[in-house]
Amino acid sequence: MLSSNRGTVEDFFLAGRNLAWWSIGTSLFVSNVGIGHLVALAGTAATSGIAVVAVEWSAPFLLCVLGWIFSPIYVKAGVVTMPEYLRKRFGSRRIQFLLAILYLFLYIFNRVSVEISTGAMVMGVIFDWDVYQATIFFLTFISIYTISGGFATVIYIDALHAGVVVLGSVLLMGFAFKEVGGYQELPHAYLNAKPSIIHEGNWTAKPECYLPRLDSFHIFRDHITGDLPWPGIVFGISIISLYYWCTDQG
Repeated sequence: MLSSNRGTVEDFFLAGRNLAWWSIGTSLFVSNVGIGHLVALAGTAATSGIAVVAVEWSAPFLLCVLGWIFSPIYVKAGVVTMPEYLRKRFGSRRIQFLLAILYLFLYIFNRVSVEISTGAMVMGVIFDWDVYQATIFFLTFISIYTISGGFATVIYIDALHAGVVVLGSVLLMGFAFKEVGGYQELPHAYLNAKPSIIHEGNWTAKPECYLPRLDSFHIFRDHITGDLPWPGIVFGISIISLYYWCTDQG
C-alpha cells in the first residue's frame, strides 16, 4: 500500500489492478454499509418495521450479475469509470461529460453529505463534538488519505472499516436483544412501545406518527395500504439495486 506507484490513472483509480480478492470484497461491503445505514436504516426499521431489509435482499444475486456479466464487459473495454465506458460504447464525449456532472451532483448532495452529516452526529454524541468540528475532521482525514494514497489506500482503510462495522453491529445487536429480553420478546415490546411525549405546547402528534404499524413484522405488505407495498419491493427495488450494484460509480 505504501510503495505502490500512483503515477498513472490506472494506478490511482484501480490500484494497478493488483488487489487481493478479500480486500475487494470488504471494500464492496463497507461501500454499501456505512454510518448512514447504521443510523438511517436502523431508524427506519424502528419507525416502520422490518420491511426495510428488502432494500438489501437482492444484493447477493446482483453481485453475481456484476461478477458474471457486467465486470467482464468493463474489463474487456479497459475502462476505469462509467462515463468513460459510455463514451466508448456510444462514441460521444457529451454523454461522458453529462454523466460525470450528474454523478458529482448526486454524490455531493446525496451520498457524501448524508454520510458526513450522520457520521458527524454520531461523533458528536460519542465525543461531545460540535457537528461542524466533526465534519471538518472527517473531510480533512478522508481527503488526506484518499488524495495521497489513491484507491489502494481506500481499499485497505475499507478493510479496517469492515471489521469495525461487523464487530460493532454484532455487539449492538447483543446489547439490544438483552435489553428487550431476547428476540421472543421483541415483537411484543415493539408493538407496545409508545413515546412518553406526544404533545408540546399547542402541538400534538397524530397517532399514526408514533403508534407502531400492525404490519411491522411483515416484509411483503399490502399493495394499497402498505408503506412499502410488495410490488415495489419485488420489482422496483430490484431495478434500483441493479443500477446500484452494477453501474453505480460510488
